[in-house]
Amino acid sequence: MDRAKARSIAARCAVVLVAIGMLVYVVHYALGQFSTTLTTLPTQEITDYTLLGAEAYLFRDEQIVSGESNAPVIYEYRDGARVPKDAAYAISYAKPGADAGEAAALQAQLDAIAEQIALLEDSKRAGSLITSLTQSQIAATQSYCRVLEALASGGYLNAGSESKTLLSHLSTYSMLMDADKTDAMISQLKGQRQALLDGWGGVAKAYVSTHGTNFVHKCDGYEGVFDYGRVMDMTADEFYAMTEAAPVSTAGTVGKMINSHTWYAAIPMDEDSAVRFEVGRAYTFTFIDNDDIELPLTLVRKLPGQGKQDGVLVFSCDRTPQDFDFLRTQRVRSVVEEITGYRVPVEALREYDGERGVFILADSSVEFRRVTVVREGTGYYIVQTAEQDAAGGWGKAKYLQYGDLIITAGRDLYVGKMYG
Repeated sequence: MDRAKARSIAARCAVVLVAIGMLVYVVHYALGQFSTTLTTLPTQEITDYTLLGAEAYLFRDEQIVSGESNAPVIYEYRDGARVPKDAAYAISYAKPGADAGEAAALQAQLDAIAEQIALLEDSKRAGSLITSLTQSQIAATQSYCRVLEALASGGYLNAGSESKTLLSHLSTYSMLMDADKTDAMISQLKGQRQALLDGWGGVAKAYVSTHGTNFVHKCDGYEGVFDYGRVMDMTADEFYAMTEAAPVSTAGTVGKMINSHTWYAAIPMDEDSAVRFEVGRAYTFTFIDNDDIELPLTLVRKLPGQGKQDGVLVFSCDRTPQDFDFLRTQRVRSVVEEITGYRVPVEALREYDGERGVFILADSSVEFRRVTVVREGTGYYIVQTAEQDAAGGWGKAKYLQYGDLIITAGRDLYVGKMYG
């Protein structure tokens, strides 16, 4: 074979190799264009909430009813119940020279009997037996725990007294299980109570209401500290002084009258949180220590503090739900911000042509959609659901819309890239 022919064959081979290379490139490019190696996610509308947790201090229109020291009391109305004018709501039994320990032990027994009678009376109402049984079980369990705590701390006298209360709760549960004898059991309990009072002796003194009011059996010693009359003129410093004050002794108190349905909750709050609230508006608060009951509270005052962290907001409420426990301090929470928008995974957010947004898959091709981030969560952003630029047009790219398929994973993305 001469040299000219060899060169001709070599040239032809080179052309074939170049053609094969170009074919491989074209096939590779086409496969890349129509590759399905990407992940998409349809737009999802979600709502995020910002919760504020705080501690509320309660102010009520309270009038203490003073009695005699070491005088056991029986109550004619349930704790917190409405007492009409001229009605006897409590009877005390004072005995000269009475021992304080004996008086306290008798009071505990009287209270336990009153609780049993209340449960039995409630169980007679249609559909309430199960509730009464549950309450009795809870009371017995709590009493049992108190017995164990007293024994663990060496308080044997307290353990003995609490043991009697425990037996009383267990007895009540047994009575509830035999509902046909409810009336007889109530009479028996009232007889036991009278026998205890006869054994104690003492001079009976009735407390009669001078006006219609709600009567609460126990005082907490802060009635004179969190003064209802100071709510609308106290300063933040004065409020914080109240929170540091010690309670006074409640010995000799029969209970307290609640003379107004309106009560107040003062909530310490930093400046950044306080700006979310507006005087005159009502906000829903969840009272954690009251089985998460929700109540509307109206903001009536903002008390600025000396620094950003020591302000106080004062809310009012005119609702008194049944069985609501007016603990002096209550853990509360409230939704202070609610944001609704589209959820965009962090990995989907990109910069393209000077704009912030996401790539989407539309009719097998890649397009770009702008977004405006309104909140950053854990692993995602919330973006606005409806918006246009100031000129009323779409600018360089449309905004993300409901139904768009967001591309969350894909290589070498650009507008116009095709996917099969």
